[in-house]
Amino acid sequence: AGRFFVDFLHPKDHNTFSSLSRNWLIFPKFENEAQCQEEGYNIQVSRSTMLCRIRRYKSLNLNYGVKDTMMTFTPFLLKFFFKGYCEDDPKEIHLHIQAFYFYSAFNTANELITKPTSFMFRHAANGILEYIDPESIPYLGYLPQDIKDKSALHLFHPDDLPYLKQIYERIVKEETVTSSKPYRLMTQNGDYITVETEWSTVINEWSMKLEFVIAKHHIIEGPANPDVFESPSVEKSNKISDSENNRIQAYRDRIIRIMNEVQNNTANSKKEVIGERCQNLVSFMETLIEETPKQEDELRPQMQDIRQLSYYERDSVMLGG
Repeated sequence: AGRFFVDFLHPKDHNTFSSLSRNWLIFPKFENEAQCQEEGYNIQVSRSTMLCRIRRYKSLNLNYGVKDTMMTFTPFLLKFFFKGYCEDDPKEIHLHIQAFYFYSAFNTANELITKPTSFMFRHAANGILEYIDPESIPYLGYLPQDIKDKSALHLFHPDDLPYLKQIYERIVKEETVTSSKPYRLMTQNGDYITVETEWSTVINEWSMKLEFVIAKHHIIEGPANPDVFESPSVEKSNKISDSENNRIQAYRDRIIRIMNEVQNNTANSKKEVIGERCQNLVSFMETLIEETPKQEDELRPQMQDIRQLSYYERDSVMLGG
């Protein structure tokens, strides 16, 4: 008691929480002002949601001091709304929060997934993630704000990069790949899940450039450590040598070049198709112009002498003409 709720959030989530709260306070939405005055309060209809991490302690000293434990955070889905009390102070507003804990989707090491489970993400031609499904949280352990604006290529297992380079070559040539062989994606705890992926692309029709790569991942096997929310060990990150890091980065750079190089090839091929169609149209128009026009006598309709017809018949012929 007596503490600010924002103090218990992960530092990376402070801005998101403050922004969401500030937007509601600036533009409040009440259901019914008359009902608010009659009953003394009113609950906002549109409840806001937020994905965040809240810190947890195993033991505490006096004045919230941490005792013999490292600060850890647990992911939650927060649903909160503001309740305004109108009896004493119409401007007094209280924040109500419901927190739903995220559990890891895996119970055992290298768990085989029997039920089809999938999630998707989208990244740009430079590899930067622009969207990831919230459904991926129990399987990867990342919150969207943790992984957004980071390279999707860093999620791929280094040993799978040669195969994925071939996949990206197919993606930019065929625009869709219905299914891939099993490969590995890194979870938040540093282990890997095994997935099969359906790939597709979005091409800008005006610039003829590749805009996005969309990947729908189907999970077939869980990680060695089933708790995907556990902090990654320092030992795993320090195992890779500098030469190995350079080799891995070279594969990532090559994949990015593939996506950007084939943009030009795709644009050129489409321009060639359009140019061929235009040439065919020009040839067709020239053929029409070069044809010998028919004589005026051949085009003149053979009509009866209107003067020989009655007024009624003459008007009918003229109307028909």
